Amino acid sequence: MAEKASLARRLTLFFVPIIASAAYILIMIWLLPDDLMAIMGLFLLSYFISPFGREVLIPLTTIALLELHGAGHMGTDIFMIVATVVFVDVMCSIFLLWNLDLLKLVPRLGNWIDGIERFGRAKLRRSRLRRIGMFAGLVAYDALPFQGTNGAASTLIGLLAGMRKARIWLAVWLGSIIGSLALAVASFTIGQEFMIDIFGNASWKATSILLTLGILIYLILSYYRHRVRKETVRT
Repeated sequence: MAEKASLARRLTLFFVPIIASAAYILIMIWLLPDDLMAIMGLFLLSYFISPFGREVLIPLTTIALLELHGAGHMGTDIFMIVATVVFVDVMCSIFLLWNLDLLKLVPRLGNWIDGIERFGRAKLRRSRLRRIGMFAGLVAYDALPFQGTNGAASTLIGLLAGMRKARIWLAVWLGSIIGSLALAVASFTIGQEFMIDIFGNASWKATSILLTLGILIYLILSYYRHRVRKETVRT
């Protein structure tokens, strides 16, 4: 009986974000005209699976919306852009928060993931200032207009850093809203081509990738040094 309950819980945690995402898309199809749905649907799909981040996709989507119905619907367009980005970010985040522990079943990899989490959790428990700083840092990271600074990457960093799941999800919410709103407003007011020229070049993409990799490598190396010190003390 307990095994059936555990399996049902696992299936629920796995499929609820997927079902919620499908429901969101169906609501979009029901509410939006076909031409507007084509733009927003492509934006949602591109943000979810393409290598481009919101810093490029939002200006591109802004161009399509302006060509469709001009600047008269700017407020509604900004709302739709922000809502779409936030929805993708928070759904990816909750999926990882609920299901990343499946990786812990993998031999060796699971031990490393669990060890890094416990190490980060122990460090955060010792300092309230560190907890506040980590939360603020994760919000800022998610809000940055860099490729890869999205709900999935932010959640992975938060988990490895030992943050509580509720705080990670809140940080993703805040960072996603702040980042997407700033980009959407800038795209409509400063100019889409200007934004694409800044955020679409190779050096900006390289900086984005190095930022995320640097954070993950730092967390892994910190835990590795901790393990080495423990082994040294034991011997």
